[in-house]
Amino acid sequence: MKKITFLSVILLSAFYVNAQSGQFVEDGLFKVNALLPGVSYEIGVGERTTINAEAIIGFALRGASNVETEFGLYPGFAADFRYYNNFDRRLKKGKNISGNTGNYFSFLNQFQFGTPIIGDLEYASDYYYNAALVYGLQRTYKKGFYFSLAFGPGVFVNEFNTDAGVLIDARLGWVIGGRKK
Repeated sequence: MKKITFLSVILLSAFYVNAQSGQFVEDGLFKVNALLPGVSYEIGVGERTTINAEAIIGFALRGASNVETEFGLYPGFAADFRYYNNFDRRLKKGKNISGNTGNYFSFLNQFQFGTPIIGDLEYASDYYYNAALVYGLQRTYKKGFYFSLAFGPGVFVNEFNTDAGVLIDARLGWVIGGRKK
């Protein structure tokens, strides 16, 4: 029985190491976003796939002459499932894929509340939800600086309307640890 258990552990370990050696994406990336303040965590779930979850704080300001100035800070959440499609080509050209540097297809979901957590400027709707199929690119540099840009057709929903359009999503910030060298 001990020999079967030992052999099973050896075989499973070999399979695990072999499966992990073919993984192109990072196991996990913690990112701080500066363009739209927030944090995100991108976790590798397959050879070329990740799930990116994000918490953000949106800001709005309204004011003019003869109008009282109002502002608001609004919490929001985003999540997307990404498939990175060009790692092989980047590696053949001698380019970096560290920090999930590459191009991807994604199903992106975004949700933002319309009532501020701080401030007095309330949106007309209590919530805003966006869902889109996007094509994006993400670049991560040696010092941890990264940017991401994604765009594609989407659906925009609030409590009053449902509209279709093009979603453009831009991120700028830093990866905190976790990158392969």
